[in-house]
Parts: sequence; C-alpha cells; structure tokens
Amino acid sequence: MTARRLTTTRLDLITATAQHVLVALDDGIKLGRLLGADIPPGWPPEHIDDAVLRFTLDKVQRGPDQLGWWTRLVVLRRGFDDRPVLVGVVGCKGRPKGGVVEIGYSVVGDYQRRGIASEAAGALIDWVFEHDEVQQVVAETLPEPGASVRVVEKLGFESLGTGSEEGTVRFGKSRARWLAEGPAARRAPKLVPQSKELAVAGIPPVARAIYDKLYAEALRDADALRSEIRDHLARIEAAARDNPYVDDALARDIARVCEALLDAVIDTTPEHTRRQIQVAARYFVTEDDGDSDFAIGGLDEDAAVANAIAEHLGRRDLVAALL
Repeated sequence: MTARRLTTTRLDLITATAQHVLVALDDGIKLGRLLGADIPPGWPPEHIDDAVLRFTLDKVQRGPDQLGWWTRLVVLRRGFDDRPVLVGVVGCKGRPKGGVVEIGYSVVGDYQRRGIASEAAGALIDWVFEHDEVQQVVAETLPEPGASVRVVEKLGFESLGTGSEEGTVRFGKSRARWLAEGPAARRAPKLVPQSKELAVAGIPPVARAIYDKLYAEALRDADALRSEIRDHLARIEAAARDNPYVDDALARDIARVCEALLDAVIDTTPEHTRRQIQVAARYFVTEDDGDSDFAIGGLDEDAAVANAIAEHLGRRDLVAALL
C-alpha cells in the first residue's frame, strides 16, 4: 500500500489530489468519472461540504510531503448493482504533530452499517503507524452511542476524555497497542513468490505464446498499469450498456484481481514475480490473444491467466470470484 492508494478486501482508498478536489467542487458526477466509480444519491457524506473541500485543497497544494495526510476517497469495488461506487471519505487531519495523528471518516447513508468505515479507517491506521514517528492515532466524535463511536471501539481505541471541540469526546490508539494486536495489513495474505524456473500452472495452451511475449516486455510502472486496467475496464463497461453479451461483471473481477496483485508488490518482490503480475494485467488489456473482450467468451482466457498467476503466487483468495 502506498501514500497514493490503499486497498482492503472490499475498498480502494484513493488519496484526494488537487485535481480530485477541484472536480468535486465543480461536479460530483465528473468526480465519479475521474475515479471510475458511480456517485450514490447520498453523496457527499455528512461533514463534507465545499468549505471542507476548499480547506483540503489548500493543504494538498502545499507540497508533495502532504500526500496521504489528508482526505482519501473511499470506493467500494462492488456496490449494490455490482459496480464500483464512491461511498465515503476517510483521512488524516494533517501530518504528525508531536507523534500524534488525528483521523476522521464519513460514509453515505445507504452504505452505513456495513463495516465500511471501520475497514477504511483500519487500513488508514495501519498506513499511519508505518511511519515510525507516529506514537498515537486519535479520533474525536460525539459521545452518544452510534455508528461513529462503534467504529473507534471496534478498532481498539480507548477513551481519552473530552475532545477539542465542545460536545465531543476523544479516543486514541497507541503504537504499543497497534503492535500488540497486529495490524490488519499484516494479517492479509501476502504474495508467495515461486522459483523463476517454476512455470505457472494453469495457463491455457492457447494463451502460452502471448503469455511468453508479455513476460518479455520491459517492466512498467505500477500506476501506469493500473491506468491501463481501468481504461480498458471503462471501455468494456461502456460497451456492455449497449450489448448484453459483453461480460462486464467478469471484467471487473479480472481488474480487481490484477490491481490486488499489483498492490501486493513490495520492495523485495523478485523481478520475475513482478513480470508475472504484469502479464496478468497486460493480458487483460491487450487484444493480442485473438479473442475480443467485447464478444461472448472473450474474457475467458484473460480470467484463466489472472487466475493461474494469482494461484501461483499464493493468492487463491483473489481468484474465488472468477470461478
């Protein structure tokens, strides 16, 4: 996970850049297009108004060192109609001060009580504590029993007394407690790189030549690959609106698996493993396999390749949705 993007089982937490904020101030529908996600009727969530957005814009424009320390847009990869949907925000209220970082979160009404706030905040807390200078994460909420209090309690926060604003209470979680509990990110399945000499089982014979060709390509930037994936998915989804035979649901599954594999790459991931993951992404976005992704069965090989690579790298948890 990076400052720009955090990923959980169900969610993408996308750091709001100046571009995101400017678009949000102009038109929520345009923000959805920028993110590749639907905008629900309840958008924006509580506490997110133009004043807050302008405040965020001022902060994120102050330099690259602010990246990740303000608002993140929370996208549920599968909403009610099986499409990505923007469901809320989560974020820090600035860089660490005296070893302390304050966080906040808000989810639109239709998507509350589904564990989204706690899942998003949990990922953010893990990222924050990866910075050694952070010794405590705090959050302030109203004292009445409700969703906001349940979130901090679920995340293992303890009451710290009165908040900084009248009528609020303050909760906190220490680095020591975070380490003792084990962060959610550490419990998530990791890549299991295999020997370079071990072939990926399960690649369809008809796909092997294209697999080898894509494997030989120069390594690409992960963000560039993500852009290719999302652009191709957008084209498939657009085609599906006019053609019921275009399998946009399978396309979203393949895109999710490819992006999750990219997100799982760490500094020590071997080059050959990175190449295998790149193949999964490139096989999805290329039409070199001879089967159009816009035709019946055109995505079957793409799914099989992504499936095989995920299993090869110990991430069978990702391929279940493709079976």
